This record gives sequence, C-alpha cells and structure tokens, in this order.
Amino acid sequence: MADVNFQVADAHNKVFDVVFSRNGKNMTAICSCSAGVNDVCQHRINILSGSAKGIISRNADEVRKVASWVAGTDVGKALQDVLEYAKRLENATEDFNSARKRLVKALRD
Repeated sequence: MADVNFQVADAHNKVFDVVFSRNGKNMTAICSCSAGVNDVCQHRINILSGSAKGIISRNADEVRKVASWVAGTDVGKALQDVLEYAKRLENATEDFNSARKRLVKALRD
C-alpha cells in the first residue's frame, strides 16, 4: 500500500490534511475540510487532476505520483465523469447567461 499526505490551505489560510492511498486497483482520498467529510472537495479534485494548487506542504512534487495512480481505478472513471459534467455545467451556465442578456435586451427594444 502506498500513501501520500499533503497539507493544503484554503483562501482563508485554513490548513487541511489530504491523504491519498492506493492498494492495487483501490484508491482512497480523505480530506479534513468540511466538504471532504460528506462530499468531494476541490482539494482532492485538484490533486487527482495533477494540480498542486493550494498545497503548502513541501511535497507538492508528489502530485504527479498521485495523479498517476488514478488510471485503472474506479476513481479514474468517476473523476473523468465529474470533470466532464463540470465543463458541461460551465458551458450551460455561460449559455444561460447569454440567453438572459439577449432576453433583457429584447425586452428593452
């Protein structure tokens, strides 16, 4: 079993512990932030996606190692789905805002 621990800070400089473990094809990730308790937090998504954003521990270079663990696990497929739907949501939000602006303009003509 392999473990990697990171410390991350949020926008308010509150520090959280993030622990990644891989044992064969099983991967787990735990974060001590409030979102990490019952949901998925951006800290884990960032690291799983290969980003060192927010990491304050001296092992940010291990992000690549953790990101490489994702392939071949159930986490990999689930992460891919979350990232795909997040992009769709972002695009839909942009389309919605554009449509609202067109409606506002049309209502003022």
